[in-house]
Amino acid sequence: MSESYDSRLPGAEIAAAYLRHLGESTAQNNGAIWVAELDGVFAGYAACWVVLECNVAETADSNRFGYVADTYVIPRLRGCGVAAHLLQAAESHLRAAGVARMRIAALADNASALRAYAKHGFESYEVVMEKRVRA
Repeated sequence: MSESYDSRLPGAEIAAAYLRHLGESTAQNNGAIWVAELDGVFAGYAACWVVLECNVAETADSNRFGYVADTYVIPRLRGCGVAAHLLQAAESHLRAAGVARMRIAALADNASALRAYAKHGFESYEVVMEKRVRA
């Protein structure tokens, strides 16, 4: 995790609540969670679900899309194809759910995630910028 984002809580601090959130979101929104193992040892995970929005500026197939909410690969296995397998599983699940588009997000300075997503065919779609408002 980036140290440059003071808005992000440490993973250890939020792990239980975040896991509950992923479980609830996948259960309620036609989603799934995959865990990757290598030789019986945890290698990473991915979670996705279907999102329905009502954005009047978007087409119908863009308002109902598959969202890859999270991916994680342990550092020593990054670049070894684990993320590709997880993203393929998410894509297959979302295709079966009838979506025509997938979306994914990453922190702006998470170069390894952005590379993995681009390798899997994701392209920049919308950029969200943030500025701290000081008193």
